Amino acid sequence: MGHSTARAALIYQHASAERDRLIADAVSGLVDKGRKKTGKGKRKKDRKPKGHAGDTTG
Repeated sequence: MGHSTARAALIYQHASAERDRLIADAVSGLVDKGRKKTGKGKRKKDRKPKGHAGDTTG
């Protein structure tokens, strides 16, 4: 990684992992918030499937 020592590389790797976790948590929160907003209509199980996958009549 270009660090002068293995210890330095581990320090930056740890900091990067913590930052990745913060970003992942933030994105997850946005997804949850978006799902709550769009979930006020019909529920997925109430919707009629579209396309060939839902076509059970021959």
